[in-house]
Amino acid sequence: MAESRKEFIKKIIAGSITASFFPQVMIGNRPAGHFRNVYGTGVNEETPIRIGLIGKGTMGTSDTDTALRIPGVKLVAVCDLYDARLQEAKTAWGNDLFTTKDYTEILSRQDIDAVIIATPDHWHQRISIEALNAGKHVYCEKPAIRKLNEAEDLIKAQRASGRLYQVGSQGMASLGNRKARQLVQSGIIGKVHLIEGFFTSAPQPLNEYPVPDDASEKTVWWNRFLGNAPKRPFDAQRFFYWRNWSDYGTGVAGDLFVHVLASLHFITDAAGPEKVYATGGIDYYSDGKRDMPDILLGYSDYPDRNNIGAFKVSLGVNYSDGISKKWGSLDFRIIGDAGTIEVKWDSVTLKTLKEIPENKFTVLDPLGQGVDRIIRPGAKEYVFQADDGYKGGHYDHFEKFFNGIRNNAPIDADVLFAVRSAAPALLCYESYLKDSPIFWDAEKLKIKKSAKK
Repeated sequence: MAESRKEFIKKIIAGSITASFFPQVMIGNRPAGHFRNVYGTGVNEETPIRIGLIGKGTMGTSDTDTALRIPGVKLVAVCDLYDARLQEAKTAWGNDLFTTKDYTEILSRQDIDAVIIATPDHWHQRISIEALNAGKHVYCEKPAIRKLNEAEDLIKAQRASGRLYQVGSQGMASLGNRKARQLVQSGIIGKVHLIEGFFTSAPQPLNEYPVPDDASEKTVWWNRFLGNAPKRPFDAQRFFYWRNWSDYGTGVAGDLFVHVLASLHFITDAAGPEKVYATGGIDYYSDGKRDMPDILLGYSDYPDRNNIGAFKVSLGVNYSDGISKKWGSLDFRIIGDAGTIEVKWDSVTLKTLKEIPENKFTVLDPLGQGVDRIIRPGAKEYVFQADDGYKGGHYDHFEKFFNGIRNNAPIDADVLFAVRSAAPALLCYESYLKDSPIFWDAEKLKIKKSAKK
């Protein structure tokens, strides 16, 4: 049987083959120069890509600001359910914007090529499907789905539409994640056994959920916000802090775990875990202003899919920890039997059991922007740091999306990737509710009754 490119590179780094005999190629299942072509210049920018924003909250605003930094992108319309945000949109992005509270008016416009969907989670799948059916390319905030049974219809809609769908797990596009992918798939840390990430934030005063003074049913389209959620009287706290509530959000797992999950899926080419189990509770914010855990620990067992290794994933959130100052989407660890990789968006720190000559790294395709340069703090430590001018993973993610639209180019964070990386996060919450492990078939996207079935 012919030897795979990945196995050949592993032998080079292990020292059994001389690196000089091997051309400069990107490891993994991507051709040489893949990311340079995607993230580089030369894209036709004469015709602007016209976008619409649906949901101008904190993330929607950040997404749009980043999207508009990409050359050749024009914002045409903005939708939000709160009047003040529509006025803020005109102030920030121009009085000529079309603004509306009804997202269907965005989808019906012929002068919009793509939409950014940054609504509460319980609207993600529905608006994505309607946007795809309307012929729009879709950039949707994570998680792509709120319930596991939403996956099939979303995948079908994307495939039938022929339009691009990219999920907003922006960290995976960063230079740090791309360098980590190279290192892991080269075998430099041996077989992966554990990936861990943690999120912490300091506790806030209880019962302190400030809302705008003008928030009312006159300024907020409450019934549209509710959508398919249970009907209830207007509650400004639920509208502005919807992540606290299971009727609309996916909790800390869907908000935070999914970032690390998307990154590790990209880095390892994983499809998903076989088993998920979680524990947690509302341990600090017991003021009746949430029904989602403020502490959650999630654990997953991943099979060895591509000879990377069978590994465990340990993720945690603690909203009452102001000391640790950890934020997993920006900083997580991959642990193998020959070394450890600490992954940040703009850097990677590799620590190995044995010293590795620097020329062993020359088989890796250069990613540019400084991240290929090796800094040696110690004999068995290697730091790959992006240049100071690096624009960040959020920028890279949108650049990949718009390049895909212009050049009909494939994207990594497509619809199948989106639901596969969302699923373990949703399963963590389900496991917490059931107080039992859940077995998962990542290929078929189905819950199994046991580990054997």
